[in-house]
Amino acid sequence: MKHRLATLFLIASFIVGVLTESQGQDAVPTSPAKPLEFAIPVSAAFDLLGVNPSTVMKPGMIRDFKVDWSFQSWRLKPNIAIQAQPVWELLYNRNDLLKYQGASKFMKVLSTLDLSFGTIEDDLQNRRLAGAAKVTLFREEDPLDVPELYRQVTEEFYQQQQGTRELIVALQDTLKQLGNDPLYLLERFQFQTQLTDATRQLMQVEADQKQRIANIAALYVREHWNASFVDVAVGRSYTYKNETLDSLGLHEDGIGAWINGSIGLGRKIMLSGLIRYASLQTRKEFGISNGKSYLTGLNLRYGSPKFNFFAEVLNQSSEGFLHTNRITLAYGGDWRFSRNVMLSYGLRTVYTRNFQFKNLVPIASISCMMR
Repeated sequence: MKHRLATLFLIASFIVGVLTESQGQDAVPTSPAKPLEFAIPVSAAFDLLGVNPSTVMKPGMIRDFKVDWSFQSWRLKPNIAIQAQPVWELLYNRNDLLKYQGASKFMKVLSTLDLSFGTIEDDLQNRRLAGAAKVTLFREEDPLDVPELYRQVTEEFYQQQQGTRELIVALQDTLKQLGNDPLYLLERFQFQTQLTDATRQLMQVEADQKQRIANIAALYVREHWNASFVDVAVGRSYTYKNETLDSLGLHEDGIGAWINGSIGLGRKIMLSGLIRYASLQTRKEFGISNGKSYLTGLNLRYGSPKFNFFAEVLNQSSEGFLHTNRITLAYGGDWRFSRNVMLSYGLRTVYTRNFQFKNLVPIASISCMMR
């Protein structure tokens, strides 16, 4: 009976030791978390399709995957966009910032390349698809390229981490030396308990460091939320219908290019501008008609990185089949109610050049960072 109990205890000790060693090698993160963005800008694909609450977007870049939903009525519509940064993900999304901070200015600009794809159903129940590429040419502040901001806390973190890791390695070596001899069951159990405690301590050090980094990043973003940026983008849109199960019936309906910039005024104001050109097509009974659209706009935001409100004015003129010359006034705001999720809302009022009221368009959208 005693022999059976000793054997069971030996097996249990061995399993605990394997699991503990596995946790020590795989489950413990090896670097602090990185702050990635000042704000959560909406996708360029949605901007091309005109379903953002604010037509003059708040410039800026993200460093993670993102999903946008846009709503123009209470009726459920397939208005969704997906956004990603391939150069950042392939080259610079590492456990530390050393490779990115040592990159050339050109590669740092290229790392902001942003690809987005979106689909909507408009008010005429037309289904539209768009793809867009955006690059940030200028940014006044880059939270990832400020080594001195995180140097002290990072050095402290690695010192604490190194001491705990050395203890874990020493305990693992001791357990290997003891082997599975039943004579050392009690000693093995004690060392395994110490190893478990050390592993938990290492994970706690990691969690504490992530919180310190997050606190520093929050303070940095709060001070620079309205930093100046300049974005350029190009995109193409299509109209489609599910004519058959294996065909979308895809037809190109436009291509657009735009430049979007912002400048901070004080600590609570951001002034943004937009210039956009679009070449559009429509399919009619007797063929394809072409048109051109020119849009300029100014947007004034007031607030903070968590809450801000905007008012904007747009001037749009068109040539060809569109014959559209109008002025749009819009009002709304952003509410970033968590680090990863932002709610945007706006109300557009459309007028003729003589300020004759034409339309009223409410829009809301939700942006969610996928992390």
